[in-house]
Amino acid sequence: MAKNTKQGALETEALIYRTIVDIFMEQGWDAVTYGSIAKRTGLSRSGIQRVVPTKEDMVSAFQGQVLAYVTSQIDSTDSESIKRTWIEALSETKFSNCIRYLLGAVNGGEQGKQKVAFGVTKLIEQFGQPMVIELIGLSTIYLLEIDIE
Repeated sequence: MAKNTKQGALETEALIYRTIVDIFMEQGWDAVTYGSIAKRTGLSRSGIQRVVPTKEDMVSAFQGQVLAYVTSQIDSTDSESIKRTWIEALSETKFSNCIRYLLGAVNGGEQGKQKVAFGVTKLIEQFGQPMVIELIGLSTIYLLEIDIE
């Protein structure tokens, strides 16, 4: 890592944020820990804590990446395409981790709730409120592995 320069500090911060997103997408929010970040980056836990003092602060690493990823997986041609591609995407680890976070952040810290509220608002703008309500319901059923036909 770079010496103690402004550029070095920015590079370290960017590395930590990228690593947070990578771990989150691959393994889910619960896997994002100081230990897992340290293991991937080679940085000390205390060095990571200087950049992101709390787990809630780690949410800032997402900065629109999760929403951009989710929407990039959806074919918005019509309502059936939206539902079909959403359900198909749920079988992918990255997508399902994003949706698990969305559903779980309702009970999380204030910063997480604000980001989720922003994301849901953006989804509603893109797909409409009735569709987003249906997609969240379908996601919950899918992730609980409830068989409905």
